Formats: sequence, C-alpha cells, structure tokens
Amino acid sequence: MTIYNFSFGSNMSSNRLLARLPNAKRVGTAILHGYELTFNMVSLDGSGKGNVRPSNDQNTQVYGVVYQLNHDEKSILDDIEGPRYDCVDVQVTLLDGQVLNAHCYIANTTNEDILPYDWYMQHVHRGALEACVPNEYSEAIKSRQTCRDSNSERAAIEFAVHQQ
Repeated sequence: MTIYNFSFGSNMSSNRLLARLPNAKRVGTAILHGYELTFNMVSLDGSGKGNVRPSNDQNTQVYGVVYQLNHDEKSILDDIEGPRYDCVDVQVTLLDGQVLNAHCYIANTTNEDILPYDWYMQHVHRGALEACVPNEYSEAIKSRQTCRDSNSERAAIEFAVHQQ
C-alpha cells in the first residue's frame, strides 16, 4: 500500500525532510483546498510551528509537497511530529490535476499569539520556493512575523541545513 504525506510546513523543504527520511520520494507540489496555513501549533521549544485549519472560505488553499513514504518512514514521521499533531487523512490535488488521498499533521495544541522561529520560517519559505508555489504564496510566508530562537546553537544548526 502506498502512503502519501502532504507536507505544508518545514517538511516542504526536501533538505529538511530528507535529512529525517532519506528514502522518501518527492511526488510533487499539491493543493489542499478549503484550508488555511497558520503557525499556531504550540511546539515544545516554545515557538509556533506550521498548521492547517479548515477555512469558511472554500477558495482558500494551502500549497504543500506530497512525499511517498514506506511504513517505517511513516512511523518515524509520526514520532517526529509527536502527540501535538493528529494524523489526518485529506484529499489533495497535484498541480497536474491528479487527486491523491494523503495524510497530514494537524495540530491539536494551538495558540494564536505564538510566533515561529526565524530559522523555522526559513525552512518553510525555502520549501515553498522549491515547490514552485505561486509567488504571492511564498511571499506571504516570507513576510510572516517571526521571533529569534534563544537557543543559538539550535538556530545555527537549523540555518545550516540550507547551506549544504
């Protein structure tokens, strides 16, 4: 059975995801219709992380990347995303029009006032550029308010992911 993951946050960046799951296969860029992108997931590190939530506006959409995973990789990703996300089945549309059933992680612990770290948003923005999403979508990600990580060592490691 083929397992598809729809990544809309930092895992859109293949550098980020493949560092975690080196055997995952990138299928392509996809759209999740009727949802909006937020960064309100409360992370254990004190920052906000990517999330999606249903929108009242059916024209709202979230761009992301579909990866094909095996069962072991799905288990690893479940552990990485952790209990603050629920693994939810969604239907996404690849840019070529193909419709796929995939899973994505939707936060169950949120706070509208929390901000993502600057390094985290770099992963999301790079992933959006790599996925060739529309310019206005990637610019909206880039322009979101962020905060600095007080753990400078972690921040340096995360910023270095894209220097390779």
